[in-house]
Amino acid sequence: MLVKWNPLPATIFNELEKAFWREAATEFAPRVDMVENKEKFTVRVELPGVQREHVKITLENDVLSLTGEKRHEQNSKDSNYHLRETAYGKFERRFRLGNNVDREHLAADYKDGVLEITLPKSKEAQSKEIAINVK
Repeated sequence: MLVKWNPLPATIFNELEKAFWREAATEFAPRVDMVENKEKFTVRVELPGVQREHVKITLENDVLSLTGEKRHEQNSKDSNYHLRETAYGKFERRFRLGNNVDREHLAADYKDGVLEITLPKSKEAQSKEIAINVK
């Protein structure tokens, strides 16, 4: 039997904490990074084990929505789990876009379990360097 190693002695509090985290880990919520530079915003979403066809991106009323599902893999009936920490299920993440996003040129790429959504800034919103005249 495989057992996760725990350096702490077993107490009632350890068991309660494990039960709490076990429940919390049953829902899948992808991790997101949002990055901005002077030309664009980039949203990177970790989606390990999620098939491309199970992900949907929509833009409606200035809200970028990412929905999908990480599906549970089927196991044979003669297998027993000794530890299960992976989460499965439907997910939804929403982000309100500002007025500075060029909605006509959004793009999305999916590679190696990472979804990258590129949100270019509108020309008016891009920062411009102003030359300083010396007199």
